[in-house]
Formats: sequence, structure tokens, C-alpha cells
Amino acid sequence: MRTAKIFLGAIVSVVFTSSHMARADWLDEVGYTRLQEIASSQLPSTSAGVSMVELNELGSVSSYVPDTSLPIFSGKTFTVKSGSSVVSSHANYVGTNFFSTHSLIPGTSHVDLYGVNSWLGSGFLRTGGFSQDPLTETRAVQNHSWVASSSVDEEILRRLDYAIERDGFVSVVGTNNVFSDVLPPLLTHSYHSIAVGRKDNYHAAGLTTIDGTGRMKPDLVSPNAVPAIPFEGTSYSTSMVSSAAHMLVSTLSAAPYSLTGANKPKAVKALLLASATKNTLPSWSNTSTKPLDTRYGAGELNAYHAFSTLLSGRVSASNSIVHQPRAWAAETVNSSASKVYFFRVPAGASSSPFSAALTWHRNVTRNRVLNQWSYTLNDLTLRLYQASGTTLGPEMALSNSSVDNVELIYQAALAPGDYALSVESATTTNTTYGLAWHSLPTVSVSSNRLVLKEMEPSSAQLSITRTGDTNLALYVPLSYGGTAVSGTHYMALPSHVVIPAGASTSNLNITPIADSLSQGTRSLNVAVAADFSFVQGANSSIEFSIEDKPFDSWRFENFDSTELLNSQISGELGDPDADGRVNLWEYATASHPKNASSQFGVSQTVSASRLAISTTKNLNATDLQWDAEVSGNLIDWTPAEIVADTNTEFLARDSLLMSESPARFIRIIIVRP
Repeated sequence: MRTAKIFLGAIVSVVFTSSHMARADWLDEVGYTRLQEIASSQLPSTSAGVSMVELNELGSVSSYVPDTSLPIFSGKTFTVKSGSSVVSSHANYVGTNFFSTHSLIPGTSHVDLYGVNSWLGSGFLRTGGFSQDPLTETRAVQNHSWVASSSVDEEILRRLDYAIERDGFVSVVGTNNVFSDVLPPLLTHSYHSIAVGRKDNYHAAGLTTIDGTGRMKPDLVSPNAVPAIPFEGTSYSTSMVSSAAHMLVSTLSAAPYSLTGANKPKAVKALLLASATKNTLPSWSNTSTKPLDTRYGAGELNAYHAFSTLLSGRVSASNSIVHQPRAWAAETVNSSASKVYFFRVPAGASSSPFSAALTWHRNVTRNRVLNQWSYTLNDLTLRLYQASGTTLGPEMALSNSSVDNVELIYQAALAPGDYALSVESATTTNTTYGLAWHSLPTVSVSSNRLVLKEMEPSSAQLSITRTGDTNLALYVPLSYGGTAVSGTHYMALPSHVVIPAGASTSNLNITPIADSLSQGTRSLNVAVAADFSFVQGANSSIEFSIEDKPFDSWRFENFDSTELLNSQISGELGDPDADGRVNLWEYATASHPKNASSQFGVSQTVSASRLAISTTKNLNATDLQWDAEVSGNLIDWTPAEIVADTNTEFLARDSLLMSESPARFIRIIIVRP
């Protein structure tokens, strides 16, 4: 932890973390690795660039820029906005998470770099005696991995919020690395910024005490960078959120959304807060008057959920349209009016965690004669209703903080059905807002057949189906169990499937492998494994049976494990009871292979004055081909006439009358393919 003092008409104490590389797996934790795998073509490839504001790391020496020669920063155009600077290791690590090739926005090309003192003063905000408005921000996101306090806190915060509303950029600010309920004033108390803490809870959190008291900060948390070092990480956690925010704002700024102005930071904040996860945190709760958790805000950053909600589509309030179970809006509610959004969790889905976030900006104005800044804050309420189609039903939940510009509703398990969100205004002026709501799709499995046979190595079709919107491909991990062995009893199956964008189902073939082993019936259980991107349906697993070839199944029933290994005993031509009848015949006629006294099962007879032969058949011996032949000399054989060949009986006869030949012979031929 380092502390410095900056003179800007008043003393500002600024604190930031020292330099340690963030964990490489944070991209996995926030879901970006998954997005790259399944939706790389939908991720933004261009951007409006970013701004990074850094404290001079070495006190009086100007040190706020990263090492621009590092390979992870290749392809970037850096603009140094606050004068010459030596390399800052802190800026290296913040930049790594924010805009490098190891971030969520590797394609970002333009980076503006500010020192805190310059950014607060003539470089951007023009705080401390300047009569002009802040300069214009042309970049999409500003990252502030520093905290401070000053005698002009209110002016700084109001100038920042004014610039965000005017220019439409996203501002992401960090709390400090102290487990405390006392918030640093700068810039955590900003209304329009997104305040960030750490997932491990080692940060300042609580209620604002200046420029509007009683608001809860941080707005959300993200993965802590170095878990083993408690005094590190908030700086780097903040830049993770900045990177996610830029990914969203780049998409929102392009067709088909083409958001402009302050709609962009409002929509981005709503998307990030609505999609933040709660189950990764040890405890999370809110109330109708305190929309955010006292330590974790809206929850932990999940870039995958935020991007999924964005792609689910922008919607408008309507009394006749029922929307998807996740969507977003950027609209205006008139004074003392309301807007309603109906949505449906489809039948057949499982209950899913549901969250909706509403955010808007305060109205900041400046008296240019006196250089005095003031503000007003409109009062909005967010309500969740049950519904029937587009008819409102009972109210289920509300969020109505009297002091904040954020409302959030969370339901741990929202069941299938119709619902509505209502944005209500209690003020006399119109209010532009961002709204987003998020729930998870349900994944289930089914199949056209459950019994697989080695004798019929045709595949069963396993269908993996999701409910909900299909705008983004869905990665579904699978797990396998049972007594069947992959590659031995069935063709190897993948560890996951991807349901393509625009599709509800992906299919797999379950194909048995035929062999000559007697193993009995084996089981194969296929299950949808738990995953952060969906909930498991009531039918999230299915069990198949893989049956031996019928002869191998018969052998398994009649011989022990040692005998099965000896073909002289259990093979087709084995005769363990020495009764002259080999196992294949015993099997064909349902005789017992180890009991010589069992019924022979075949008889010579006469049919229509012709020599005939008949036998009962083993009903389960479905893998045999039956035929018969006749001869007059036991040398030359010709086909016999088949009279009956059913599941239980075989009868064949000579084609000649017995009176037409002095000697005739007949035999049964059994073949197992």
C-alpha cells in the first residue's frame, strides 16, 4: 500500500496497491474464456479506445504509464496526456487486465494515459478554481485504480458525473485494500461510476457519507488478483470490470443497438449489475430499501452473463408483448408515470436465479458565474409482478431506495410462468434509465431409445435441449457413469456439446461396440454436468443399457467367470456336459449346456408323406439363422423345404415323397453370423 499527496487547491490523499501480476485464470472465472470458445465471432473487434488514470508511483517522479514495449501491449497506440513519465509497474498490471492481449478487449487499439493530478486538474476535470467545464472524453471507458480524499470532494464527484452524462463514457472506480466500512470519498462516492470491490471481501464497503449519504458501495466485486497477499488486488479487480464494461459498450455502440450518449453507461451498469452472480459469495442479501449487499454490491462480475443478456436483445416497454426471460432496455419514463415489461420463463424450465437492475443518473448543473455545482436526483422504483400474459397479477418484490440511483431485485428461484417488471417514477421530471434482467436457461436430455444391442450396432440419438433464448451458443458439459467403458463398450463420447446460436437442441449418437465377450448388460449414464451458464432440468440425466449379443448373453447366464475365459468350455463348439450337443445347439434349442439329461429338443417326423425334422427354438436366440438340407447319400446335400420358422418352432421337410426314394436324410443347419 502506497500513499501520496497531491496539491490541487486542496490536499488529496491518494492510495493504490503495489505491483503484482493478477491471476491468469480470472478470464475463466468471469466467463470470458467460454465466450471466446463459443461466440468469438460475436465479440467486438473494434473499439473507441480507453483511458487509464494512474497515480505517480514514485511520489515526486512522474510515473503513471505502463511499459508500452511489452508484447502484451503490441498493436496499441498510447497517448500520454499528463507529460513525460517513467514506467510504472502498477500501470503495467492494471493495463494487463484492462486492455492488453490478456484482457477482455484484446483488440483495443487506442489508450489515453493520465496522471491523477493532471486528470483532476487541467488535463480533464479542471477542478480547483477552473471556470470551464471538464474537457470532452472521446474514449469509451475510464479506469481509476486509485482512491483519494480532498476538501473539494463534492466538486470532483459532480464534475465527473457531469462529464459521464454529457459524453456517455463508462467510469469504473476502485475502493481501497482495507477491510473497512468507511469508504474513500474519491471516486467511490460517484453516482454514475461503477464502484468495484474484491471477491475476497478485503476492501472498504458501506454507505456513502458525502455528496448524498446512505448509498451502498461497491456496486459489484470481481476476482481478487493475489489471494495470498491481502494488501493487493483492488486495483487489478477494478480493471477487470473496466475491461468487461468496454466489451459491452463496444457492442452496444454498434449496429443493431447503436446506443449514443448517456444511454451507454446506464445500459452497461444495468447489464453488469443484473448479471452479477451471488452463489460464488459466502453470503449475499439485499432488502427492498437497500438494493445492494453491504459488502458485495450486486454480486461478482460475470462477463458471460452480461454479454448473454446483451445479445438477448434490447426491448421496449409494452402492454401487448411478452419478452424473453433475459433482456435489457434503455428508455425514458415520464414524470409520475410507469413503464411495464412483461416476460416469460417458459414452461418446462427449471426454477432459475433471477435478477433485475435499474440505474439512472442524477442531474448535475453548474452555476457558471459562481462556479458552483449542484444536483437533483429523481426517484424511481422497480417492482416485480406475477402476470398472466400481459395482465398484471400480484406484486412479488420491489426495490425502492430513497437515496440511490440503483435499484435491484433478486429472486433465488423464479419458477416457470409469466411476470412483469415495472419502472415507476415519483418525480416531476422525465428520467432516462437503463434496465436489465437476467435468468438462466434450462438444459435437459432425452433419447429415442434406451436399450442398445451389440447385435444391432445402430446408434441411439441423445438430444441435449435448452429452454429460453437462443441468441448465444450454449456450452453444455457432460459427465458419464455406469458399468460400460468408453471405447470398449461404446464409441467414445465428447466431454461437452455446444448448442449453436439460433438452435435449441444438439444431438449425439450413442453407438455400442460389438465384441465376442460375455459381459452381461452394461449401463451407461449420461448427465448434464453442473455449469454456471444454465440450470439443470428435471430430466438432466439418462441411462442406457448395452446388451451383449444374444449368444454371449446366454453364455453369461450359464457359465461362471472362469469358464467364460475357456472357449473349450463356453465357446460355440464346447460340450461341457459331454452329451454330444455343442453349446451352439444347446443355445439354439434352450437346452442346458451343463446338464446331459436335459431334453434333446429335436425330432424326426413325417410331414405330408415326406421326411421332416422339427425342434423347439430358444425365443431369445435372435442372432441365429436357421436352415435345413436333405440328401440321399450323405454326400450331396440340397436345400430342404422350410415349413415353419417362427420365434419358437422350426420345421423342415424333404421335397420328395418317402415312397419315391429308398433312402433319405435330413439335417438342420444353424449359423450365427
